[in-house]
Amino acid sequence: FTHIPADEKGMIPLHWANIAFSVILGIFFLGNKIRKSIQNRGDIHAAVLIVMVSCIFNGISSFCEIVHLTVYDRNGVGSYAMDAFSSHFEATCDALIAVVLLSVGCGWTLPSDVLTGDGSVKLFTGLSNPVGSLKNLFTCGGVVTKEPAGFMALTIILIHAALAQWGRMYSDDFDTYHTLEHLPGRALMMFRVILGLVFLAGVTSVRNGGRCPPTLLKFLTKFAMVGLSWFLSLPFVSTFVAGTLPFYARHQAMSAWSTVLQNCSLVSLAWLFTADSGASAYHRFSKVKEGGGLSDMTSLGNAPTGMPARSGMEWNLGKTKVRLD
Repeated sequence: FTHIPADEKGMIPLHWANIAFSVILGIFFLGNKIRKSIQNRGDIHAAVLIVMVSCIFNGISSFCEIVHLTVYDRNGVGSYAMDAFSSHFEATCDALIAVVLLSVGCGWTLPSDVLTGDGSVKLFTGLSNPVGSLKNLFTCGGVVTKEPAGFMALTIILIHAALAQWGRMYSDDFDTYHTLEHLPGRALMMFRVILGLVFLAGVTSVRNGGRCPPTLLKFLTKFAMVGLSWFLSLPFVSTFVAGTLPFYARHQAMSAWSTVLQNCSLVSLAWLFTADSGASAYHRFSKVKEGGGLSDMTSLGNAPTGMPARSGMEWNLGKTKVRLD
């Protein structure tokens, strides 16, 4: 006899697979990249750390849900705390991915000369560098209006947390964070659509309004398509599942698809921040790796000589420097 309802069958193996994926990508792959970077140069870029933390939160979310399901199978009640932790770790992982995509779309990790342009470019590049903005906001007495990237990051994280907790008011037995069955779930889908439109506007502004090198234009077009597909994929899958599958099969399908989409986004971001300089035009100009950040304009003689490649923003974590530019 089991207390687990039919719509939760097969969820524990799915969560174990997600934990295995998170450990391999977050701990072994990204952890090894970070270790080598620290050993070779004594620094690491904040973007890599954020992706690794997202992987860890992704795995912790699944672990908490496994604990809840195991206890539920025994007593028919489960653990409210573990289920709540699962929802919130999942929401935070979502929020961190959204923040990274929006920030990179608005020019984070790209050279400053690429981001030189008219007012629209300046508007969206103000949303780049969320970590440096948060540092100024909390440690240097920064003003919210002068640190839009930090304010954006905090807002996205807090809204995701609020929606996750709000959703638990409708069902506290099992995680229903990604669902259209209740108002907070529909609000989450709408929020993702809005963030996707902001992301698209940011990438378009950097691509068309600044001094973007020709070799980077094609990459930014592809990045805009892939990033927008991530923001819109969950609303699309939620609508499709709610409209085509019977009620008892929706949670399983939604959980499986959201896990696949989340893991694909984590793999893509890991590639974006760790691949060699020859992987794409972005990797040639990106400031994530030491020695990056050189633009086509410098090589073509269109920028003043001696132009600094990076802002020098950093955060000292013991003997390790975390670069924020």
